[in-house]
Amino acid sequence: MPEAARPVAQPVAKPLLILAAVHLEAGPEAVPLGAASVASALKAAFPGLAVALAESFVPGGAAGILAAVRAAAGKRRGAAGKRGGAITGVGFSVYSWNRHLCVEAARRLRRERPGLFLFCGGPDASALPGGLALAEGGPFDAVVLGEGERAASRLIGERFFPGRALPAAFTGPAGDLAALPSPWLDGSLRAGAARTVLWELARGCPYHCAYCYESRTVRKTVRNSAGSSVRDSVGYYPEERLREELRLFIRRRVPSVSVLDPSFNAGNQRAVRILNMIGDACQGTDRGSRPSIHWHFEVRAERLTREQVRGFARLGASLQIGLQTSNPRAAELADRDFDRERFLRGIRLLNAAGLSFGLDLIYGLPGDSLGGFRRSLGFALSLYPNNLDIFRLAVLPGTALAERAAAWGLDAEGQPPYSVLSTPDFSQADLGRAERLAQAADLFYNRGRAVAWFNQTLHPLGIKAAAFLEGFAGSLASRAASGAASGDAAGSNTTAIEAMQLAYLEKKYREARKDHLLPAVRDLVHYHGAWGRALAEGLETEISLNYPPELILGAEALDLERFAARHQQRPGQRILIR
Repeated sequence: MPEAARPVAQPVAKPLLILAAVHLEAGPEAVPLGAASVASALKAAFPGLAVALAESFVPGGAAGILAAVRAAAGKRRGAAGKRGGAITGVGFSVYSWNRHLCVEAARRLRRERPGLFLFCGGPDASALPGGLALAEGGPFDAVVLGEGERAASRLIGERFFPGRALPAAFTGPAGDLAALPSPWLDGSLRAGAARTVLWELARGCPYHCAYCYESRTVRKTVRNSAGSSVRDSVGYYPEERLREELRLFIRRRVPSVSVLDPSFNAGNQRAVRILNMIGDACQGTDRGSRPSIHWHFEVRAERLTREQVRGFARLGASLQIGLQTSNPRAAELADRDFDRERFLRGIRLLNAAGLSFGLDLIYGLPGDSLGGFRRSLGFALSLYPNNLDIFRLAVLPGTALAERAAAWGLDAEGQPPYSVLSTPDFSQADLGRAERLAQAADLFYNRGRAVAWFNQTLHPLGIKAAAFLEGFAGSLASRAASGAASGDAAGSNTTAIEAMQLAYLEKKYREARKDHLLPAVRDLVHYHGAWGRALAEGLETEISLNYPPELILGAEALDLERFAARHQQRPGQRILIR
């Protein structure tokens, strides 16, 4: 690899690049990690280059992007003093949710500043570059494809530093992450109390699910007897870098860290080693108690081991698990390995350890149907997840799924969010039913915090989870038609949602002639609802119970029929929960 060229004289006014990051919405997890990683690489490659980040949000539109760019430029020039120059270039991080806004903002900049160098990169630009470049009717002088740090460094070097060779660290192969600077350690991103840290430990994914292009984000050249070939792979950041970042997060007292690896525990030894590293570092600051930082990981349930679960439990971590479907045919067509028994074994380990975990589901996959989705939903809810995230399939450009879409008869939107419209097994009408079912599950189970009592209260009714939630969706539609408050109107008001839950449960219990169980059902919903508000919002609630709390929360109450037969009601017991 070539060595770095000798330094050259710096221009009087430094080139000033603005990297625009457009978040979907405001929140602690709106962190411009991709843009900041590119900024770090550019600053390391070209010490004479000034780089600033401009953050905006989709609701602000193209005007919000332009305002953020101007504000970032003004702030950067003010800090640079006399040597601060005017903007020389603007780069955009393009994702499916902000592509149209980035294009519109770039067109406006092109009209206002014809000589400005405009470029873009990011997942959606790499997957679907057509129509972005000037030569194809777009607003951008250049489109950065693939791994942003090295590609952007080459682009900016050619544009603003002609004749200067890139440092050796920026000429290596994609997937070699050891030489890339950390945006957290160099100050491009500031870790602090107001933001969740997005922590990238690795890049790429060893799995090859057809609907995802994560496994295609890192490519390595592999030499074998037949010569050279390029294959999808995973790149890992050095553990010493991770250790330094971890020390920074602890020192800055960040509230939470979300580990971005799509399959953190794909390799058991490395996962355990990193969990031990985090646990040991945090234990030194928290005097043996659980870390004050909240840790979140994405894992494969089939790969969970007892040793991993002990490490997660030591941190009090929450986990997100991509189930996606329990339909074997749909999983096979999506190139997704699904071993039902190993999956269940992993979930049992989490439940035994009392760990919080969520599950992801996708409806509209090739080979799936409304009936298959209902069964997947029932399977997922039977595992007691703390949350259930359900998505309509997106046929993302650049994925294997998009390449096979025509062969499989998938009809999907040609613009973001690229949602599937119909499949041979999942009609448009059925996708609409699945969407309403997903919305009902989100309201009743997620926003209604029903994990502690959902399966317990369904058991006496003898009804499957999907059928129960479809009925709840119908009741919501009836409420909206009659002018009563709907689920959308309830928003995050858990008291209003609790009233909807109880009204529907009472209706179902009366239809099943199980009225005698309703006092216990009401106790369960009221008690857990009050505790949820106390823990999450810090609110206090006074409730009236029909049974002593130690009984209604005991193991006997798992069978409500037997519980009601054995225990006498003692209504009017008032409890303040805070």
